[in-house]
Amino acid sequence: MGTREVVEVYLTNELPQLRNLRTILDRDVYTNKFPAKITVKEQLQILAEIKGALKESELEVFRRSCFGHFLNLDAGWMEGGKTGKRNTFAGQYVHFLMLRRMPTKKKRELWFLVEGKLARFSVREFAIVTGLVCTPKPFLGLEEKLKLKARIRDEYFKGATQIKVDDIQKAFRSLCDKEEGGKKKKAEKGKKKKAEKEKDLGADRVKIALLYFLEGVLLGADPKRNVSMFHMSMVDDLDMFNSYPWGTVVYDTTVDSLGGKDMAEKYRERLRKPPHKQLPDVKETYTLYGFPFAFQIWAFEAIPFLGTVCARRVDGPVRFPRCLNWRCGETVPPLDRITTLSKDIRVCFLTHFMSFM
Repeated sequence: MGTREVVEVYLTNELPQLRNLRTILDRDVYTNKFPAKITVKEQLQILAEIKGALKESELEVFRRSCFGHFLNLDAGWMEGGKTGKRNTFAGQYVHFLMLRRMPTKKKRELWFLVEGKLARFSVREFAIVTGLVCTPKPFLGLEEKLKLKARIRDEYFKGATQIKVDDIQKAFRSLCDKEEGGKKKKAEKGKKKKAEKEKDLGADRVKIALLYFLEGVLLGADPKRNVSMFHMSMVDDLDMFNSYPWGTVVYDTTVDSLGGKDMAEKYRERLRKPPHKQLPDVKETYTLYGFPFAFQIWAFEAIPFLGTVCARRVDGPVRFPRCLNWRCGETVPPLDRITTLSKDIRVCFLTHFMSFM
């Protein structure tokens, strides 16, 4: 089995507006007058917690799951967030792209015009970057729905109907005996019974770890947000869970957040503020949900200059998924490094790999 790289260009019917290539905001606005600070809710450090808490046999089950390849991410990406060791999200550079969005009728795609060159972020690019399955979501019939159980919810969340990411975190830490002040399980009588109990607990640790990763990282939202009961029920059936197109779910959440930021309206709101709140050192703020890490990695791949200033490419051949191509940089340089060298920016088409015998 080998691989060959297939290079694609955008077909005419893929382009958003051939006769009207313009961005939502004028160039003078996005280069000089609209500084911003972006926050994200995804918590990549959750992956480091999972790697450190699960036993090796349990990690192997996680590694074979639909999310297992994320364990191969550079460890530096997992040191961001609350630990503050690395700046793992280059918000200013993401904002650089957001201001260069093009108006398009393609609701499930984002198009950008960067120094006269087109770049597309669609579900295709998302799949190449993340390695997640992005096929259409299936219709679940009555038979499939009847298979979904509430055991995880009933056993670890006392049957609650409103469960938050924070609650999943506590349950995971408690199961792994990592929660401070948690009570140790009483020793079971008989080694066989104890082994069976530990096996069941190990299986549940993996299931709750998968749910924790899905809700806290891939569907990154406010930790106080209620999680999906459908997701919680499905994780108890790993065959069903691992075959579900989570990439489509995560992409929809991510692109809704990215595409829902009306930069033109945000700029008009800025102009309505008092003059002292329009100064260059006064930044607007907005939050991205879902998995904007994938958007950032896409930017590194599609616009190589962004990758060179914000991260480090892994040596060797191109890896799949593309998120494994990058190491976290130590620091993120000021945005003016982009604006002063913008004429040298090159935009690439993302390629994908096809297997052949």
